[in-house]
Amino acid sequence: MSLPPERPWPERPWTDPTDDAIVRAADSVLTASDEVPAELVRAIGDCTVRIAWIPGTATVEDEKLAFLLEYWRGLGAGQKGGLPLASQVDGIDLVPALGNIMLLDVERDGFDARYRLYGTKVADKAGRDWTGWLVSEMNRVTRTPAALLYRAGYLAVCRRLMPLFTEHNSPPWTSAEAWRRLILPLADDEGRCMRLLVGNVDVGHRLLTAEQIEEQQRRLRPD
Repeated sequence: MSLPPERPWPERPWTDPTDDAIVRAADSVLTASDEVPAELVRAIGDCTVRIAWIPGTATVEDEKLAFLLEYWRGLGAGQKGGLPLASQVDGIDLVPALGNIMLLDVERDGFDARYRLYGTKVADKAGRDWTGWLVSEMNRVTRTPAALLYRAGYLAVCRRLMPLFTEHNSPPWTSAEAWRRLILPLADDEGRCMRLLVGNVDVGHRLLTAEQIEEQQRRLRPD
């Protein structure tokens, strides 16, 4: 018995998140003190699996994300409110997780962000290095169903200044089955979030068919 063909992704027509949609989704995340309720998670996108704040001394299970969380907390130990300065981050200290790290400069007060660094391991799985691109620009090229999750998550972290964990399923034209992400805020000298340190770890692996590789190349080819 042959298996049915894989459903196209996304199943729904793709829409570019508006500022109002980003605010509504971020506000729903901000209503939670830790785990975001499942119904709010699903409302952000069908591909979204989990969203959770990481308060106090709570940790995450993934080894690389746990390392980043402890590194971030260590930097913030001597800062007001425990929030590290962006200027404190040293790439040499991040070697254990370097390929899975993204650094983003905050744009438009958190409504967008620009990739300052896009980890090599993330790029290998995603199919392209997005260094220098805005998140909104990357979303429009890939038409990813996780667009609202990305934008709302970054805005929520900029506003609460607390670590946020997310997990979402990947579209079939990427070789990772899912992604676990930890978003960490970094401040300027006035205590405002100016940069985001993001750990992005792939979950599972899929072999792409010739059709999926063709679809990936079509979506990701440079303009």
